Amino acid sequence: MAKPTRRRAKPKPPPLCPECRSTEVVPIVHGIPNAAQSKAIKLGRAIAADREEWEGMNEWYCKTCGSDWSRHSRRFKIPGGVNATRSNR
Repeated sequence: MAKPTRRRAKPKPPPLCPECRSTEVVPIVHGIPNAAQSKAIKLGRAIAADREEWEGMNEWYCKTCGSDWSRHSRRFKIPGGVNATRSNR
C-alpha cells in the first residue's frame, strides 16, 4: 500500500497594516538571522529589527507607512495616525 502524501500547509499571508490597510507588510526578524531569514531580508521579504524590545516585540512592519506591530502592541509612524489621542474634529 502506498504511503499517503502530506501536503505542505500554505503559509498564511501577512496581515493588512492596521494603520494604512496596505498589503506591503513583512515580518520583523529579531536576533541573529538564519540563512533563510538573511535571504528574505536581502530580497525585501522581511526586515531586520533595528533594536531589541524586551516587552512586546513587534512581529510585522508596513513598508508603506512604517508602522510596526504585534498582536499586543502597535507603533504608528504617520502623524495623526489612528490611535487613542487622535481627534476627529
